[in-house]
Amino acid sequence: MADQAELPLMRSAAVGQAALVPGRGADLVRHWTDSPDVRLAEAALAALARTDRPADALPELLAHAGGERARVAVYAATRASRYAAPSLLAAQLRAVLFAPRAKVTSRKEAARLAAVRLPMPRAAALLAEAYAAPGTHADVRAAIVAFAGGLLAEEPVWGLLRDAAGAEPVLRTAILRVTPLDLPEPHRERYAGLVREVSSTDDPETATLAFDALARWAPWSPESPTVLADAVADLTGRIGWRAAANGLVTAAAGSPRGGRGLERALRALAEAETAAATQDVGRADADERRDRPARRRVDHLVVRLAQQARTAPGPIRPAALAAGELLAGYDAFVPQAAAITAFHLDLDGEPGDLERLAALTEGRPALAARTARELGERLRRQAHEGDPDVLLAVVRRLGAHGGHGEGLLAAAVTGAIGARTGWAAPWRERLRALRRHPVADVRDAALDQVTAYE
Repeated sequence: MADQAELPLMRSAAVGQAALVPGRGADLVRHWTDSPDVRLAEAALAALARTDRPADALPELLAHAGGERARVAVYAATRASRYAAPSLLAAQLRAVLFAPRAKVTSRKEAARLAAVRLPMPRAAALLAEAYAAPGTHADVRAAIVAFAGGLLAEEPVWGLLRDAAGAEPVLRTAILRVTPLDLPEPHRERYAGLVREVSSTDDPETATLAFDALARWAPWSPESPTVLADAVADLTGRIGWRAAANGLVTAAAGSPRGGRGLERALRALAEAETAAATQDVGRADADERRDRPARRRVDHLVVRLAQQARTAPGPIRPAALAAGELLAGYDAFVPQAAAITAFHLDLDGEPGDLERLAALTEGRPALAARTARELGERLRRQAHEGDPDVLLAVVRRLGAHGGHGEGLLAAAVTGAIGARTGWAAPWRERLRALRRHPVADVRDAALDQVTAYE
């Protein structure tokens, strides 16, 4: 039946059935593994794992792992490995790993099978030996590193991981592919140290990947927020700082230690900007290639904090408000402080917080208008935030203050909460009062609100 070319499906089925012939199945199937007919060749490779001695076919299947039939060969090799005794399997995988002419893909698959099929001590010893062997291809070493995550109870594995953390970029990158959830809790802190070591590389692209990964490992790496903060504040580094900044915001949402790292970066950047402002020469100010780099990095952190406010404000709020308070101490960064506060202010918290936000914008009418607009948009977007009764009392105080910033905030809150309540009578009363405010901008903002359309 397998010789009848006009019946392709039946030929493939016949090859599969041939594998079941006791004692001869493997020889019958091998006749077709190199067939030019793709369907028939793949059927033969798959059938090798279903003979009465599937383990014997493992080296042959691994040899196909780097060819055109890799998809079928790898699946069949995985199946065949289940039937091999550990001692036999170890010998077979060792032969592939150390074969001078074995394809890189075949060796990588042998490393994977060693990690998942052999007893842990034997697997760790074999992979450590293969990793350290002279001439082992870098891609094979990288595969060994990637597959070592399940073997961390064995000390030899840590030796090869430490080497990889300080080796060429392909091996360092392999370290970074592991995530905390891939590992048992007892091993996470030690592995986080490897990720931290990778982040110290001089290769900018690898450092960028490491900074991104380091944020995920921050709960198990006390020094990670400091590392990220220093990378953000290092104005000589032009490539990895953005990934470090993103990681720092992630870390700040995860722990108080991360929040302190965020403050460390912002303080260093604000001080650098303040110092640069006093220099007549040597600073990047509206240059062709750079323009106030410290300020640009602060702006990026503020944008990331604003994004967090829209998606998951709760975890990041304490760190964000502390960051806003820090920036408020620098006159050049008051606008950024106001933006952070407007995005993260706890509207169900201390009533006086809105008054302090208004005070930030004093003497800055454009900032006051922008801050009021951002707060109003937030209240419209987050319909669950802010108790109308509490905010009504705050609006009364803001309106009675008579100031520009206070009045604009009062108008913004009135417009958002008034609409949310269907313009209940107390909010219409506040709107009428704001339309008689002594500041023209406040009156205009109140007049822009509409309780009923014609």
